[in-house]
Amino acid sequence: MTTLSENLAHFVHGAAFMFFVTTSVRLYPLRKRNSMMKILYCSMIFLALLELKDICFLFPNLWSDTYISNLVTSIDMLYVPVMALFMFEVISPGWVTPLRSVAMILPSALLTLAYLFFPSACLYTATFIYTALFGSTIMVIVFMASSRYDNYIKNNFSQIDELSVTWIRKVIVALFICLIFWTLLIWRASWLGDAFYYAISIIVWMLIYRFSCKHAVVVEPGTLKIFPNHENVSTPPPPDNTYSFAPKLLRCMENERIYLNPHLTLTEVAATIGTNRTYLSDYLNNHLHTSFYEYVNTFRIREAQTLLSSETRRSLAEVAELSGFNSLSTFNRAFIKATGCTPARYAKKQATNRPVV
Repeated sequence: MTTLSENLAHFVHGAAFMFFVTTSVRLYPLRKRNSMMKILYCSMIFLALLELKDICFLFPNLWSDTYISNLVTSIDMLYVPVMALFMFEVISPGWVTPLRSVAMILPSALLTLAYLFFPSACLYTATFIYTALFGSTIMVIVFMASSRYDNYIKNNFSQIDELSVTWIRKVIVALFICLIFWTLLIWRASWLGDAFYYAISIIVWMLIYRFSCKHAVVVEPGTLKIFPNHENVSTPPPPDNTYSFAPKLLRCMENERIYLNPHLTLTEVAATIGTNRTYLSDYLNNHLHTSFYEYVNTFRIREAQTLLSSETRRSLAEVAELSGFNSLSTFNRAFIKATGCTPARYAKKQATNRPVV
């Protein structure tokens, strides 16, 4: 007789399968958008197949068969390299190729095949240890490479909301916790534990799908790499370490107010002031000790403060747009970071301090 917890586990397991199938269908028309979406689409199909294979445990006595149980668990471990490919494509667009995909998945696949034909406790343990080490290494690489990617974005773009990969660091932590919980379930099976694991997996992958659909991929050949070449680590400063373009840069910001363009890039500014992006980036990073994103936002916040201090009544959304921000949420975050208070509170304070005529 089945218990409530067992029925719940089967229900949530089925819900996870339907979620992956439904998400695959929704990703089908989006797979041509970029390689990241294509890999996510393939990953959803793979995850749906992983869930489908567990139907074998509905047959009597299979769950208690050590060989079948270990083989199914070994197949589940392919989850780790497949997810690694998706994350590598997020943090380094264009890095994933067919050859690299095979290289990433092949060791786990060979270990699984080896256990299929030559089952032994040692081989199963080796598969488990390899997957644990591989997953831990991937986590470290993703954290390091995603941080470098975000630094690149901040140094080249004035609007980073849809470009930043901060979300991938949160996602990989959530997935790592899920994998730890899954490992515990291998050693101590629990129907309630299964139900909880599948429920959390659905939530995590729902967030991955949401973040991926919003994420804008930036491909910059020779710059965004998981393991960058030595020559890409640093750039030489301008000759005699002078920045003759600095006054013109300031004029373009203060007089021409080019920061009002919400999609302004480092390349566009460099072309406007007659220098190259390498020298401009070096000036901002090493002389002003700021990023391009923060530098441009400094002028946008000043513009917003001027608008909020004026007697003309404007909505916060209008102020954000007139200041060069592409969204109200971005404006609020940047304003709070720069001034320590919200735009609404700042406007109220300015209105209170304004002399009565």
